[in-house]
Amino acid sequence: MIKEIIKYPTTPSLEFGANVRHFNQELLDIIQDLKDTIEANNIDALAAFQIGSPYAVIVLKKEDGDFLELVNPRIITREGVVEPTESTAYFPGLSAKTKRYDKIKVMYEDTKGNQQFLEADGDLSITIQRKLDYVFGSNFRVRLDDKERKLFDAKLEFGTDAITDNGCPTVFKRDRILHAIKFIFVVSLVALVAKFFVSSENLLLLKEAENYAMLTMLFLTIIYFFYAQYEGKQYKNCSSCQIGNIIGVTGITLAKLAVLFGANYFLLW
Repeated sequence: MIKEIIKYPTTPSLEFGANVRHFNQELLDIIQDLKDTIEANNIDALAAFQIGSPYAVIVLKKEDGDFLELVNPRIITREGVVEPTESTAYFPGLSAKTKRYDKIKVMYEDTKGNQQFLEADGDLSITIQRKLDYVFGSNFRVRLDDKERKLFDAKLEFGTDAITDNGCPTVFKRDRILHAIKFIFVVSLVALVAKFFVSSENLLLLKEAENYAMLTMLFLTIIYFFYAQYEGKQYKNCSSCQIGNIIGVTGITLAKLAVLFGANYFLLW
């Protein structure tokens, strides 16, 4: 039977990693549910934890389409360290760089209770280790270093994997919008001074150009306000302080626009 995959922040039970003691139809039903759910979601592995069962059971889909069933699995030897970028159905759409053992040897039991051993490396080793985290009621977040955990928590908070830096940069893309606004403002002030040196025939053209300049400044200010908030959310450590800065810069820009409007009103209109 296809089961719903447990997703963050849901916790299925307070009892995890319960060893299977009875190799009966109930165990076979859990394993079949895991297989059906793996097929339905086109994924490579599931732990019983992920469909709401506390039992220590892992099912992996092999490259040839067959399934590997691990009951009561335990890692007994490990070798080497790798730092893969992992994703999991528990955190849909999110990924993080973890630390895993490169090679492992696993002791487990088959569906009849017979003890078995498995040596794994590469992707298989990483997948087994990730599913073992779930067997004990955990997930790959515990495998992250402090920097990566802060970055991953930012991804969780904003629901996107697009966040690539948890620091606060000194230069933003939104600054380009401010540079454009500043350029238009300076050009408009210069044009107002030119009012005293142009002929009456060109005065109407100057007035029309000033109107377009002010509308463009207003439009760019609105774009800046909303884009700056979007960009600020990509950096968890300074997003809160940026809100005040964004509002302040927007207010100053609108004040400049008001000054320009007043100057046009008295000098051109």
